[in-house]
Amino acid sequence: MIRNQYLQQLWELLAPVPERIRREWMYDYEEHFRMAAEHGKSEVEAAHELGDPRLIAKELLLTYRVDQAETKSGSITLVSRAVLAAVSLGFFNLIFVLGPYVALLGVLVALWATAIGVGLSSLMALYEGVYGGGVTMTQGIFIAMVLLGLGMLIGAGTQWLTKAFLKMTLAYLKFNSRVIRVKKK
Repeated sequence: MIRNQYLQQLWELLAPVPERIRREWMYDYEEHFRMAAEHGKSEVEAAHELGDPRLIAKELLLTYRVDQAETKSGSITLVSRAVLAAVSLGFFNLIFVLGPYVALLGVLVALWATAIGVGLSSLMALYEGVYGGGVTMTQGIFIAMVLLGLGMLIGAGTQWLTKAFLKMTLAYLKFNSRVIRVKKK
C-alpha cells in the first residue's frame, strides 16, 4: 500500500510534465520498489530511501523546466518558470535566485523601453522638422535618422544582453540543482 500511495502522490505532483516523460520517470521509481523487494526490504524502507515525494517532484520539475528552456532558447517565459521551480526548493533560492533574477529582469525591461523610446523619438524629430519651427526639415530628418540608429543599436545590444542573461540564468539553475542534490545526499 505504501508503494502505491508513494507512486500516486509522485504522479500527481508531476502533473505539469507531459505524460510520456512522467511515465519514464515513474518507471525508475517503480523499479526502485521492485529492486528493494527483491533484496528483502519493505515498502516503507524503500520509500524512506527515496525520500519525500514532494521534494523529488520539485527537483524533477526544475530539471524539466531547465531542459525545456534550453530546448526553446530565448524564451523568457520558460526561463521564468525554471526560476520559479528553483525557488520552490527552498528559502535560499528565494533570496539567491529570485531576487537577482527579478532585479536583472527589471534592468533588461528598462533597456528595452529605452531602445523603443529612443527609436520612437525619431518620429517627433521628423514632426518638428516638417511642422515645427525649431529645426529645418533637413535637420529634422538627420536627427530622426540618428535617433532611429541609436535606438536600433541599443535594441541590438539589449537583445544580446537578454540572450546572455537567459543563458547565464539557466547555467546557474543547473549549478544550483546540482548543489542541492549533493547537499541532500
